[in-house]
Amino acid sequence: MPLLQFYINPSQLSLAEKEELSKTLTDFYAQLMPEFFVDIIFNELPYDSFFIGGKPTNGKFVRFTADHIAVNWDKEKDTERAKMYLNWLGGVFKERFEPKGWTWEFHVTESDRNLWRIQSLVPPLVGSEEMKIWVEAGKGVPWEGMEKL
Repeated sequence: MPLLQFYINPSQLSLAEKEELSKTLTDFYAQLMPEFFVDIIFNELPYDSFFIGGKPTNGKFVRFTADHIAVNWDKEKDTERAKMYLNWLGGVFKERFEPKGWTWEFHVTESDRNLWRIQSLVPPLVGSEEMKIWVEAGKGVPWEGMEKL
């Protein structure tokens, strides 16, 4: 699961823009994992509560965080894949935010997969036969061997 969070001011993005961003991000991640793994939150912070460099953002800044849990990068082997992801994500934001004159910042953290559950179930490994069952069901379901992970 990625937990994807946007930090914006109220009404900075319309519902249609949020839906389009959510679809774009979900479609990307769904190449590797079930769509229901992708959690996206738009945190709307009051104008008097969102500052960059000691100055209010005034609806012209977007902060994005991605917490990767289901799949983490091997820090020695996957540097190119990480760069490709960051470049893709930067392009998504540039295309949408630059024409509005906004600035943005983002980062990725990785959480320990062993500390993650869906409906209190241990998720199967991405790409496994058990995961195919979850994809078909559209939700987490008990599976044989989950107690071993």
